[in-house]
Amino acid sequence: MKRLVIISGGGALGAFGAGTLAALNHDYTTVAGISTGALMSPLVALNRWDLLKEAYTSVTDKDVFDTKWWKPKPFKKNGKLNKKAVIFSLLAGTETLATSHSMRKLIDKFLTEEDFKRIKAFEKELIVAAQNINESPSRIHYFSSKNTGFENYKDWMWCSANAPFFTSLVRKEWTDVDGKKYIGEWTDGGLSELLILQENLFKFADEVDIIVHRVKPTPVKQRGFVKDIVHNLERTVDAMRYDIEFEDGILYDKLQQISNEKQIKINVYWLPFKLTDNSLQFSKKEMLKWWEMGFATAFDENRIDRIVPVVMDNTYKQTSNEEKHVNSIINPNYGSTS
Repeated sequence: MKRLVIISGGGALGAFGAGTLAALNHDYTTVAGISTGALMSPLVALNRWDLLKEAYTSVTDKDVFDTKWWKPKPFKKNGKLNKKAVIFSLLAGTETLATSHSMRKLIDKFLTEEDFKRIKAFEKELIVAAQNINESPSRIHYFSSKNTGFENYKDWMWCSANAPFFTSLVRKEWTDVDGKKYIGEWTDGGLSELLILQENLFKFADEVDIIVHRVKPTPVKQRGFVKDIVHNLERTVDAMRYDIEFEDGILYDKLQQISNEKQIKINVYWLPFKLTDNSLQFSKKEMLKWWEMGFATAFDENRIDRIVPVVMDNTYKQTSNEEKHVNSIINPNYGSTS
């Protein structure tokens, strides 16, 4: 059976999703990831769970953000935005609050050329997404391990994982469909897409797992006021992208359509509850705890949505009992005639 896994972004929360994947222990033919999902994709494809655990429970802020004695860190120890970093960035005229060449070196540490060759030899595929903001209109690009060299692919992983405003804005050459070359400015693929849901991604899949480093969407009329600029940025990105995708069940409708057309089962794994206010703070202690929680709750049906194909004919829709149960959970108005 050919199994596909799609992994969302989420920074340090990737430790939770990685723990879940380790517990599931599936052999995936294709791994598609954005941001932190891109970073873990090679080790997920190879079932290197011990190494994946090391990667997500041993890193600190210093392994992600470049440190200079004269440059303020982007965040304080309590996870709050360091206002000194903002002032420094404005005065110095830097593009972002911090840079992340340390993260690029971390990719070198955990992805070897031998492992990259093994992925290709096993006829597996990795797909990552990065956003080019030097293109108008700005759009997301997808990069596959099947037609990308080792060093280039690591660069695209890095591009995909660079959070807007807080880490490096990477300038890297890309080629369009006509073979023309341009210099792009690349940032987190999660800027415009929660998940990679390209139609051709599902072409040969028999079953799909989706790891979402967010809690299930539930309507909240008043969820509290913005705390700081980081919180403001998160809310703004949500308003531009996530809230639109979740509004009126758009994401679920899209997944149901894919399930129907491809006749495949889709399993969506959510966070059971909110874990942190700042997913860009990397704490060994917290990430180890999240890994263990993700591992322990991997089979908890309360955090899983299972989407199954709907049988159609010319006159009516026949729905399985399993799908009725799932739809009643993810959409309280399911079955309503109003």
